[in-house]
Amino acid sequence: MKHLLFILGDELILHPTYKDYIFRTYEEKFKEINEIRIQAKSDKELPFLLEKLMQDYDFITIFASTQNYAIVAKILATLSDDNLILKEQNLVPDKALYTHNSFACEFETSKVNLLKIDTQETMPKLLGEIDLGYEYFCLFGIDEESALLLLETLTKSYKINLKSSKILDNLTLLKISDSHSGTLDGFLQSVSNLFAQKFFLGKDPLRFIVSKLMQRGLKISFAESCTGGLCASELSKISGISAIFEGSIVSYSNRLKHEWLGISESILENGGEYSERCVYFMLKGIFKTAKPDFALALSGVAEGEDKDIKAGNIYIGAMFKDGTYIQELLQLKGDRIFIQKQAVLATFCLMMKLKPEIFV
Repeated sequence: MKHLLFILGDELILHPTYKDYIFRTYEEKFKEINEIRIQAKSDKELPFLLEKLMQDYDFITIFASTQNYAIVAKILATLSDDNLILKEQNLVPDKALYTHNSFACEFETSKVNLLKIDTQETMPKLLGEIDLGYEYFCLFGIDEESALLLLETLTKSYKINLKSSKILDNLTLLKISDSHSGTLDGFLQSVSNLFAQKFFLGKDPLRFIVSKLMQRGLKISFAESCTGGLCASELSKISGISAIFEGSIVSYSNRLKHEWLGISESILENGGEYSERCVYFMLKGIFKTAKPDFALALSGVAEGEDKDIKAGNIYIGAMFKDGTYIQELLQLKGDRIFIQKQAVLATFCLMMKLKPEIFV
């Protein structure tokens, strides 16, 4: 089923934080952003454009600025041969399903949800449901090529369409859709049986990992250098996270690695802050401070070059409270932000390598 995210209005386009809010809210409802259209303002062609879009898409969600909302409401009422009525000072087609600053109406070929957006207010509720016809899952601990080879027979048997993306060397995100309704559940069960602990549902590995920690009440903390607190920041986006996260340490300088984490100056000198040994003692140091069940640590270079260490070379580690630990050297490519985000995800995934039994 084809669905479209339509943003209308300069003030929405120029507000990067609210635009992210729109994308995030939309993706939470529909699992993905299928297609996007962005338009600065309404014009005389808008009625014809909306009519055409309703022929091309099964579901359209329009996020309209307060200045453009009434115009779009009038167009939708006209296209549906409906009358406009006033609800909470908003013009709404009489037959539309309405909740505060949001209404949904059905047409012969599609459904449309119009939201009135004020960037100083909480976003209105997205209305309407669609049969998405697809699911996401991840395979961890196996490379993409091997995973696809093993899945080939199953996809043919269940008549499944499959798309994949290598997120990390040992982490693949897969999207499946079926040409025959009702085969997705059976396919996913077969994949689960085939890959066992390497399989989990959804498209967000970090949230899957954290959900397992929260289910088991396992606390986590971080010692971060090159990622500047991004591990903690990603964690703080999850509701209820305070149950397993009390805090962490961001130590860019060697002085703070020494004073806050207790790493000896002899380890840190001559570029030693970029080493497996340093990350090991960062892990030990955070255990002394925060006393978590899991500790994660990162140190490396995200941009440029420092002390002969190239950008993208990131040392990461994970340690459990029983003293067992695992470390890796990442060699990532991209800009500073991409490298930081990839390093954070890879570090979280180390917990699944270290204690796979926790994440089943």
